Amino acid sequence: MRRLIAMLTAGILLFSGSAAFAEAPALTYPDRDYGELVVGNPTRMDGKFFTGMWGNATTDIDVRTLVHAYYLVEWGYDSGFLRANPVVASAQGVFEDSKGVRIYRFQLCDDLYYSDGTEITAWDYAFSVLFQAAPEIAELGGRPMDLSYLEGYEEYISGEVPYLSGVRVTDERMIEFRVKPEALPYFFEMYRMGFLPYPIHEIAPGCKVYDDGKGVYIGNEDPEVEGKIFCTELLQATVMDPENGYLSHPTVGSGPYVLTSWDGETCTFEINPYFKGNAEGFKPTIPKLRFTLAKDEDMIEKLEADEFQLLNKVVRRDTITKGIELVSEGKGYTLTNYPRIGLSFIVFTPDRPAVQEKNVRQAIAYCMDKKALQDEYTYLYGIPVDGMLGIGQWMYGMVKGTEDYPETLPEDPTPEEEEAYDARIEEWESLSLDGVKHYELNVEKARRLLDADGWTMNENGERYAAGRDDVRCKKVQGELLTLDLTLAYPESNEMAEAMEACFVEPLKEAGIRLTLVPMTMNDLVHAYHDRDIEGIDMFYVGDDFNIEFDPQLFFLAGDPEAPAEDTLAWAHAQMSEYARQMLETVPSDALGFVQKWITLQEQLSELLPLIPVYSNVYYDFYTSDLMNYDIIRYITWGDAIVASSYYNVYQSMVDRGIDPTDTEDEFEILP
Repeated sequence: MRRLIAMLTAGILLFSGSAAFAEAPALTYPDRDYGELVVGNPTRMDGKFFTGMWGNATTDIDVRTLVHAYYLVEWGYDSGFLRANPVVASAQGVFEDSKGVRIYRFQLCDDLYYSDGTEITAWDYAFSVLFQAAPEIAELGGRPMDLSYLEGYEEYISGEVPYLSGVRVTDERMIEFRVKPEALPYFFEMYRMGFLPYPIHEIAPGCKVYDDGKGVYIGNEDPEVEGKIFCTELLQATVMDPENGYLSHPTVGSGPYVLTSWDGETCTFEINPYFKGNAEGFKPTIPKLRFTLAKDEDMIEKLEADEFQLLNKVVRRDTITKGIELVSEGKGYTLTNYPRIGLSFIVFTPDRPAVQEKNVRQAIAYCMDKKALQDEYTYLYGIPVDGMLGIGQWMYGMVKGTEDYPETLPEDPTPEEEEAYDARIEEWESLSLDGVKHYELNVEKARRLLDADGWTMNENGERYAAGRDDVRCKKVQGELLTLDLTLAYPESNEMAEAMEACFVEPLKEAGIRLTLVPMTMNDLVHAYHDRDIEGIDMFYVGDDFNIEFDPQLFFLAGDPEAPAEDTLAWAHAQMSEYARQMLETVPSDALGFVQKWITLQEQLSELLPLIPVYSNVYYDFYTSDLMNYDIIRYITWGDAIVASSYYNVYQSMVDRGIDPTDTEDEFEILP
């Protein structure tokens, strides 16, 4: 309730089906195939369904939640903190040796299997770690996982030793991870151990993981075979092949569903018969899923026509309005909405000469009408932001007072304990984002910033005159540098019109020329991650953060102690340092973490290596025949669907005297 009130007072329209409308009756459609659920999402999938090393589109992540499971560590929805996954680990311990190395030991359950019936053991988790750190990944266009927090990582990666001593497998069911003292503290400490098992027999056939007592390594399954089988050429065939490679066609997995097809736009899935259930004991009951692109212009009509049964992450204001109208008509549809834990933003290409100066970047920010742009897309369903934050992040909720503070009093507290508790609550209540620099449309302020930095010439090298000259210029190292910029954005007519009115025109008034470069979402995401596409000064993108908020991923590493220079590289180094300081907080100090998170937002709004635009509320619309769909609890639809069922299955259980909420009962899946 606190969150609902806070969102309403912030100007965001946030409500659920049950809160806003009478409960919609479940309907039985005579032509519906109750053996399949069709899910639509307005973001196209990229086909990177195996790790985020080749891309991290939100829809690809949804597919991964369906086909991969059994993380060693999971987010406790009921407890609000990271913990060992009880489905995977029968026991877990944390120790420290005499050198201060922290050891995380997991005893695995003996009933874990891939969807093809192959047993999952500690060796599968060790292979997952070694694969994601392999230098061959970079040769295949991916980004290897940074495991520098593990003991022996540098020696292993450099080739100094053939094994990774930071991972040990002592038997089929026991795996441990050894974290260096210098890599601690780390606020999301347990998250680092959140590895998935990946099938070596699919990804690297002929290979095997060994541990000879010093650490794990990948070798040949048959030691008499000469030469190293695990190599770039093998992975090119088994992982990268566009028709059958594991990257786009991971047909053997550990998740609740098995991927049965992917044609470039649509994925189909069937239940994995070997999936033992999620942490709450739920197993999937909907026999088949189909996940595909849904277009804003007709997705609500297709939902009503039963071509979709679930629409996920709807953002556009006009589409949301149509969906709300459909729900309000009482035709058997409902909705759920939930605040985004990410945002949309503009990021500057680090090496582009015209955007190196802070004054230029701030001037650009003052020429964006964020409110109008946000209104165009989300209207009452979002707010402009000036920090690297999402309105659904727990840190934002703590600062705004919409989340309960993680402070507790012991039973029968002493006066001293009560005083300490009150002091902590007072600190929490004093938190504020008032120090974050606020950018709203102000062309005159942008002009003053540019004048102060010497952008006072025109393209002929003469004095710039507003209204006469198109673009400002400046002499830099003897050459005339022009504020003639480019912005790559996700192609759509609506986006082009909004950008022209809310950004291009104000920039023109300030003396900056901006050319919009439309790109497909896939090309845009790849170009943004590579950051080296020729001729692009800025990218308009979005990101939904993990529970582990690690902003270091967005900034280039550098020397924060280097002499202050007005360059983007220096700004990135500063932001990377603020992020490092924030993350190096002991996990028990949530208050300290949030205080450093606020400092990060304040510094980002000053140095401006990127321009935050808006965060919003997502809407899911679906048939009321879909029961127990709790997207708020499970965060992604792929996780939420495991505990969901069609009404006919649910009602069948009730009719047979079975409690649908009792996850220990076995029941028949009806077609």
